Formats: sequence, structure tokens, C-alpha cells
Amino acid sequence: MEGSTDEGLSREGFEGQAGTRVEPMPAPFDVRRVDHPLGVVLTLGGELDLATVPLLQEQLDRAERGGVAVVIDLSGLRFIDSSGLHVLVRAERRLRASGGQLVLVRGPRDVHRVFELTGLDRLFAWCNSPSAALRTALDREIGSRRVPKPVANRQTAA
Repeated sequence: MEGSTDEGLSREGFEGQAGTRVEPMPAPFDVRRVDHPLGVVLTLGGELDLATVPLLQEQLDRAERGGVAVVIDLSGLRFIDSSGLHVLVRAERRLRASGGQLVLVRGPRDVHRVFELTGLDRLFAWCNSPSAALRTALDREIGSRRVPKPVANRQTAA
């Protein structure tokens, strides 16, 4: 075609010609941290695999130092592989050994299925939301302290 240029193949030109919008590729992995009085919540998004495990491990190393509850919200994950499972198992064991605990928030069905197929669904404490996971951590903390229940007042009438 005489007179055609590469300009027509630019992103802007393509979007206008095709009538569609080109979406940017989502980030492969994201970890957001929220410090809470009852523990640390790490919200994961994207794909947890061999390439992205170091990002989670860095956050876990910082969160585990306090010996508190660590909640990992898997609801934003699209994929997890064996290296992701391994880092979670290791974190659960280290937290338990240091007096802390790990609670996971259920992810999408495909992600949770990986835990079921490997039998790891029975290893972890599961909740359906970060707030429920923090309540679970608080209940366990109170239970581990063996706080005595208040005794009812037994005054008898004279």
C-alpha cells in the first residue's frame, strides 16, 4: 500500500480503528500491609509463584517479628503454585513456634482448590474475611491466656 505509514499501527490509532480499548496488563503480584492492634493483615493480589514469593517473604519476615497474629488475605489471588504454598507453610510453623499464629482468608475457588488437593486446607486456620480472621486470632489469644470467667455473685437473701 503506497502512502501507508507505521503511524496507523500505533496504540492510539489501533484503539480508534478497532473501537476497543487496550487494557494494561495487571501487575503480576501485589502485597498490601495493614497494621492492626490485633495483628498484621497482608492482602495479596495477582499470582503467587516462584517469581513473586520473595515479595511475600519480605513482608512475612517483618510481620513475624512481633510474635502476633498474621492474617493473609488470599481473596485477590488469581493463582498460587507450590512455592507459594511452601512459604505459607513455613510462615505458619515459624509463627506457631514463636507464639504467634497465621490465619488465612479464603481465596477464589481455583486458589482454594490447590490447598484442598495438597491436604494443606487442614493445616491452616481459615476465615472468610480479614475482620473474622482478626476475631479468630483474638479468641485464640484470650483462650491461650486462660482468663478465668467471671464468677456470678451468689449473695443470698436474708
